[in-house]
Amino acid sequence: MKHMANKNIMAALLLVFGLQASWLSAQTAPPPTKPPTTKPSTLPSSATKRTTTRRPDFPPASVVMSGFTQVIPVGEKKQSMWNIYVRKKDNQMYGELPPSYASQRYFFALTISSGDLFAGLHYREMLVYWRRYDKTLALIAPQLEMRSTGEAESKSSVKRIFTDRVLLSVPIACIGPKGGPVIDLDKLFVAGASSFFGSSVRGALASRIWSIAKAKTFPKNVELAFEMPASNGQLTTLHYSISPIRGTAGYRPRKADERIGYFTTSYSDLGKYKDDDVRTRFINRWHLEKRDPKLTLSPPKKPITFYIEHTTPARYRYWVKQGILSWNKAFEKIGIREAIEVHYQDATTGRYMDLDPEDVTYNFVRWLNNDVGTAIGPSRVNPYTGEILDADIILTDGWMRHYRFQFEDMLPEVAMEGFSDETLNWLLERPQWDPRLRLAAPARRAALRQDLLETARLAYVEKSSADRKAARTGRSGDASAIRSLKVDGLCSAAKGKAFDVALMRMYLDVLALDDEEEEKKEEKKEEKKEEKKEEKK
Repeated sequence: MKHMANKNIMAALLLVFGLQASWLSAQTAPPPTKPPTTKPSTLPSSATKRTTTRRPDFPPASVVMSGFTQVIPVGEKKQSMWNIYVRKKDNQMYGELPPSYASQRYFFALTISSGDLFAGLHYREMLVYWRRYDKTLALIAPQLEMRSTGEAESKSSVKRIFTDRVLLSVPIACIGPKGGPVIDLDKLFVAGASSFFGSSVRGALASRIWSIAKAKTFPKNVELAFEMPASNGQLTTLHYSISPIRGTAGYRPRKADERIGYFTTSYSDLGKYKDDDVRTRFINRWHLEKRDPKLTLSPPKKPITFYIEHTTPARYRYWVKQGILSWNKAFEKIGIREAIEVHYQDATTGRYMDLDPEDVTYNFVRWLNNDVGTAIGPSRVNPYTGEILDADIILTDGWMRHYRFQFEDMLPEVAMEGFSDETLNWLLERPQWDPRLRLAAPARRAALRQDLLETARLAYVEKSSADRKAARTGRSGDASAIRSLKVDGLCSAAKGKAFDVALMRMYLDVLALDDEEEEKKEEKKEEKKEEKKEEKK
């Protein structure tokens, strides 16, 4: 019994000490380790990547156009069709197109303004538009030769077959302050000059030989010019007049009539199914309207205005103006009075010197001292309607020399045509009636009279020579001497006939040579036949 009690006490003590030990171990055990804290990763997660701002497609405009100065627009509004920026030290030029550039068609009027025999004459005009391909702008010329005004199917077919043409392309440098693309204009108009002016010019970008000759901006046009060497090395200035294609409200195209001579704008209308209807021709004409339709003679709503360029010699300006204004009589026949106005551009007073003759918005009469006798009046027209937008008339100094030569030299000789020997002898005694003296300039008359008297004296002194001439011509010696000084007049029929006779003789000589060759061949054949006969014998 006692033994059992000791065992129970022992078990109780062990239980108590076990509980204490477990309690003590719980009290002295180290605290549980905290989970390690990790720093957030500096590498963006996939979610972070999706929310990061996209890298810009182009560098900032402030970086690209650093050192460039904007060309101040001309006019009170200070607005520009394109914003132009230049850096003069290296002749760099940027242009910012408007944000709406893709919906606009532009008219490029091209002129070689210096370094050419006919500098200032219209070179060509182009209708173009811009199209963006990612980071590149393509300059495209629309196809205008083939069109359709017929049903939707024919229009769709023409559009699919006759597509537009890419002229050249330029990269977009940046997006400008106004939100439009910025392009390198010297790369476009200098390096790409041959795309506009043909092989007569070469891009000077590689050789770095070019300069900015002009940069003007207006609300409705931009005037740019670059001096560069042509293909032959001659310094040439190429002018680009750029404006939106414009037309006058209310203008109606007028079909050309074969009975009347006009320059025309034409295209093929493949929506027509009769041969005679396919070719459509509009006459090129100005848009003139009466200001007051009720009046028999009314001034126009907008007159045709010409400016006589300051290069025209002052002595001729008045007469050039009168020649232009004389056309007003023709417009009076259709009820329009003073349809044409003329103003002088003058370098001395500065009047109208702010106007550029190459600008497509002005009409100029230009004077060229190029030693060529010609006059030409090309115009630029709306390719859709035939409306004349601009015309520049070219006059040259050669005409003045031609007029003087014809009046002072040729006309007196023509006036002498048909005079008999008796008349010629009579004029020798009365030189005051001689057409050669009366039509000559007063300053030349004394010297010319002396020449005529000397001619007559030589005719009598050299009697033997004069007699031989008289025997051939049947005229007296003095008259023959005068005749020998005469030249053909304006008629070249005799020279033409002589040329025809010379050609005929040459042709007959060639035929004679051919006949001789044929005869020689026949003789050789006969000789060979005779030789063969002899051999057989």
